Amino acid sequence: MENKSYKLSNSFGKEVEHRLAMILDDIRAIKEFIEEKGLSDTFKQPSKQADECFIHFSNIEIACDLADNESTNWEKFYKS
Repeated sequence: MENKSYKLSNSFGKEVEHRLAMILDDIRAIKEFIEEKGLSDTFKQPSKQADECFIHFSNIEIACDLADNESTNWEKFYKS
């Protein structure tokens, strides 16, 4: 979420930004764990929705970036 040009100003917005930063921090920790445990080949395999499971991590990172509108055009994999 660094280099963000979009900033939420109210206290709710700051909470949302903090929550998104925590999600990104966990994603980085999970990716690091995958690398350290030698599981990268497993996550390079396709999921039902993507050519590689790693793409889902990238999607989360993109969706958490409030300065990037790409994810606003996406649809859910699961409609429920």
